[in-house]
Amino acid sequence: MPIEKSRLNSEVIPQFITSQKDIFQAAEFDVSVIKFEDKTIRIVNVYGEPWFIVKDICEVLSLSNSHMALNEHEKNTISLTYDNRGNPNYDVIAESGFYKLLAFNCKTSPPDTFIHRFSNWVFEVIPSIRKTGSYGVPFASLNDHSRRKALYNKKASKRGKDLQACKGEKSRLIAEEAELWHKYQPQLPGFH
Repeated sequence: MPIEKSRLNSEVIPQFITSQKDIFQAAEFDVSVIKFEDKTIRIVNVYGEPWFIVKDICEVLSLSNSHMALNEHEKNTISLTYDNRGNPNYDVIAESGFYKLLAFNCKTSPPDTFIHRFSNWVFEVIPSIRKTGSYGVPFASLNDHSRRKALYNKKASKRGKDLQACKGEKSRLIAEEAELWHKYQPQLPGFH
């Protein structure tokens, strides 16, 4: 069930609608990325409310099916319009659904596990998000950074190859100079 702006007033309140054609279209700037250890979670801003990509949450929490534990109002589908690979539609869960899955998994996991560390981290991050409005890196910035880093690596690789070629050429020139001095002025010290 997609989300849309309330038609009854000017407030931005997520409303559930039934038409598949009205799936929320998330642009690159609607997506933020948070990282914990080696895990990444994409968060989509849907009319000012955070919705979490189910696939990312399931991977972080080692879940095979998150939908069993969630109510219908905590699940939705969005379309990531910037992602051209495969199906652009992703299942998302509301903030309340995210907390529910996290609490359930934390309760069933032994202490000192990844899930407990992640849970503690989430409850440190949430106050920051509430106070400042953000915590993660905006996806567009991350994408731009990744693109610039790849260009730099390519340029540095080419420069490294050029430098190696220059070092080889410099060594050959030094050897040639020594050979010339030795051939035409063998009596000079240091060129034998």
